[in-house]
Amino acid sequence: MLSFFKSFLPKPKVRTLAALQQFLDGEAAYLAQRSIVDFTRNELGILSSQAFGDQRFQDRLAVSRWDGFAGVLADMIVLTQACLQTAGAPRDKLDARLGDLYATILAGHPVPDHRPEGWTAEIAALRARLASRGDEPASPQAYAEATGARVFETLPFAPRDPVENRMVLCNALAFGMIAFNDRLRRLLMAPALRDELVAAG
Repeated sequence: MLSFFKSFLPKPKVRTLAALQQFLDGEAAYLAQRSIVDFTRNELGILSSQAFGDQRFQDRLAVSRWDGFAGVLADMIVLTQACLQTAGAPRDKLDARLGDLYATILAGHPVPDHRPEGWTAEIAALRARLASRGDEPASPQAYAEATGARVFETLPFAPRDPVENRMVLCNALAFGMIAFNDRLRRLLMAPALRDELVAAG
């Protein structure tokens, strides 16, 4: 009951880089886990209880969940870049700090068994993505659909209709990412974060 009422409480504004880190970590984990697990349960139907009770299945599903988390988090950081860029944050400092933030969030979680080398390649790809993005509007839907297509290929079961099922998973991530982008724009205190970036030197 308490968790139900908590969903209606106003969320705190994001005024500092530390608060931004916590916000992005929680939002990415929630969207990735909810979308992938709910999709899997719905697709497996009455077989889902048996599948989720199998440790081998859980281990394979963990690949999708971890890769989904990293992908969703990267998309959210690009959306954050777009918000802070419009507030006049210096682009070189902004890109470097957001790349560092991505690495810090990933390092705050256990290294997945299927990635003993860590997230080095994903961090480098995100830094390149931040550096190459121009002034075009950010697209939460397009970002989420691309991430969903990649995650779909890691699922631990063979979907009945790959085309339709891929679309269902991509749409779930896209709806969640659009909602996140709305919260981000409402909660992010861009001038305060811009000033912290400048003061960081």
